Amino acid sequence: MELFSGTVPLTLGLFGGFVTLLYMYGKRRQRLLKDAGIPGPEPNIIFGSLLTFLKKGIDFENKKGKEYGDVFGEWLGGIPMITVFDPDILKEVLIKDFQTFTDRLGFDLNDYPLTTNLFNAKMATWKRLRKITSPTFSAGKLKKMCRGLNLCAQKLTKNFAHAAESGEVVDLKQYFGAFTMDAIGNTGFGIDIDSQNDFDNSFVRETKKVFDNAFLANPAIFLIMLFPELTPLAKMLGVSAFPKSTKKFFTQAVTEMIKQRRDEPREERERRVDFLELMLNAEDDGGHEDGAKISDEATQKSANTLTTDEVIGQAFVFFLAGYETTASTLQYIAYILATQPGVQDKLAEEISSVLGDNEPDYDNIHGLVYMDHVINETLRLYPVVPAINRYVSKTTTIKGWTFPEGALINIPIVVMHRNPEVYPEPKKFKPERWEKTSEINPMHYQPFGHGPRQCIGMRLALIEVKVALIHLIRNIRFVRLEDTPDELTDFVVTGVFAPKKPLKLKVQLR
Repeated sequence: MELFSGTVPLTLGLFGGFVTLLYMYGKRRQRLLKDAGIPGPEPNIIFGSLLTFLKKGIDFENKKGKEYGDVFGEWLGGIPMITVFDPDILKEVLIKDFQTFTDRLGFDLNDYPLTTNLFNAKMATWKRLRKITSPTFSAGKLKKMCRGLNLCAQKLTKNFAHAAESGEVVDLKQYFGAFTMDAIGNTGFGIDIDSQNDFDNSFVRETKKVFDNAFLANPAIFLIMLFPELTPLAKMLGVSAFPKSTKKFFTQAVTEMIKQRRDEPREERERRVDFLELMLNAEDDGGHEDGAKISDEATQKSANTLTTDEVIGQAFVFFLAGYETTASTLQYIAYILATQPGVQDKLAEEISSVLGDNEPDYDNIHGLVYMDHVINETLRLYPVVPAINRYVSKTTTIKGWTFPEGALINIPIVVMHRNPEVYPEPKKFKPERWEKTSEINPMHYQPFGHGPRQCIGMRLALIEVKVALIHLIRNIRFVRLEDTPDELTDFVVTGVFAPKKPLKLKVQLR
């Protein structure tokens, strides 16, 4: 009894001490935004506003903005986030003072070499990678990629035509995801993945795992968001942001692609214009087959070279971004065409009058003005990336606001795109908004981000969407189901802006 009675007070004392230290720690770290004079809701000592976000989702009505103004701060667990709506401040952050706000939020975990990519890269490394990868998306390269995109779009159209003939209900993301994966394989790596004949293709399956496991769906990431200081320990323990099977699959797949490309005759390689060839031409034999991270000294490469591991990292993010973003945009457009048949008919008329029976290419698709408006309005309502962020590398004052070093600037794209002061009747799909683009401040429309760190694959993605739509609309019609909603209202954020329920439609032959 004496042992028992002594243990209970000791345990309670230790627990009480732990709670007190945790409280003091939480209060201390949350001084950062208060000391900088950033207004915002009183945060939970540990979770900040994270639990509110998980419970309520995206604040489409911008209630906090209405309460606190165009600049306000919140804590996502242990991460200080300053949301900014003011377009003048955003222009400073994204363009004018880019050197201070270059980096994005990222966790340095056990994901090497997949994270040696343009999206995750910091400062000087990002500049070097951007310089090397930019030529992939030149006008000359994009023109040559159109042939491969047309071949992939023809397969997509055949799949939809078969669905129309059989009367089956179509899962849009499944069809479009297979199309975009084939397009990436063709234009980026010169390979035939053929996922449109195998919806359970390993490339699609492993890519989907990344998004299913993203953000707060990953318990390890959730814990690290609460306590960012645990990142080095988590990395030492082998914690990954990506599933281990995905890391293994892409590392092996890209390594095999590299080997096969190196074995090709020089004449064959010189004819290639794809992403992989550009990477290999810039490659420096400084990679490590065992995956060990190269030293800081070894990373001081020429501005025009890549390591083998960096080639793998660029290839991975090319597959990742190219698959999800374009497939999601196409599924939203198909939903809009089914629910607004007048838009679908007008697109068909424009395609017929501008292109006739000609195959779409880099030059002739520029004449599809109404299609541009439809795509722009779709990306306004349903931007695939709902928000972007920039790390404050040094304390900076803009328009009287102090942004402290260590905070993140949050740019809530989906909320900005639904601002009624900028877009009257923001929930309505109105492609005519884009007839006068000069009247819209570019800071209020950012489906691909803005500034030097804008999405590098933007032009390729838009061409891919247009080529797919031209082939589809010439041959089939999208038709709503009885339970297809007039408005999409339920979304989840798993790294991207996605409907809670899969979007499904029927199709008819024209």
